[in-house]
Amino acid sequence: MSGTATEAVTSGERRDIDADFDKLRRIMESLSFRRSTGMAGEQAFYIYDYPPIQELDVAEHIPQLVKQLQTMTPKADDDYAPRVLVIDLYDVAIEALRNRGVLEKVLGIEEKRHQVVSSNVREDRFLSLLNNMLGADAQQVPDLIAKRYEDAREGNNADIVFLTGVGKVYPYIRAHTLLNTLQGRIDDCPLVLFYPGTYASKSASGSTLTLFGCLPEDNYYRARDLMEMSERMDPEWS
Repeated sequence: MSGTATEAVTSGERRDIDADFDKLRRIMESLSFRRSTGMAGEQAFYIYDYPPIQELDVAEHIPQLVKQLQTMTPKADDDYAPRVLVIDLYDVAIEALRNRGVLEKVLGIEEKRHQVVSSNVREDRFLSLLNNMLGADAQQVPDLIAKRYEDAREGNNADIVFLTGVGKVYPYIRAHTLLNTLQGRIDDCPLVLFYPGTYASKSASGSTLTLFGCLPEDNYYRARDLMEMSERMDPEWS
């Protein structure tokens, strides 16, 4: 991401989301992007980070982008309009609890356990419960995402995967941990994570994810920054 874009996210300033999504569309329309050309064997994971204050703007643009991609006119004989699989992490979390037969029980005890509301699992008893069921050591969420992806691929309905809802499942599902657990499980098409915060490269610590632009940083270096790519597009992609 450019310095200007990074500063906008961290300071809470607004960005031109229309312009951002126009760039995303141009990248994703490229057959090279969808075939992961030039990845040298790396997982085709990408991150689009944006100011958290514009969460609703981004949420409105995502279905528009999906429609544009799925109805695009191919530019070459071997090209095609890609199918996009959108996976909301909050929906996956609810499905995981429902599959375990504990959703209603969890909802029923939320008020009682939420005597202290905190992002610290040692302080917030309800968060501790969710963290035990859905956190880093649990496989239900990555398993369900992989299952949705596999089912969609079998039906030729997943040429690109969008992961949304990161802010809605924090802190019991962490983006960097989830991406690590999905390595090797979504490997036949690009995966794009929509991230309300910053994804920035720093010389000392490598690439970091900072949710909402203010929470403690999480190290993650395996994804490519889509805004960086869109600003210096490979001629082969244009």
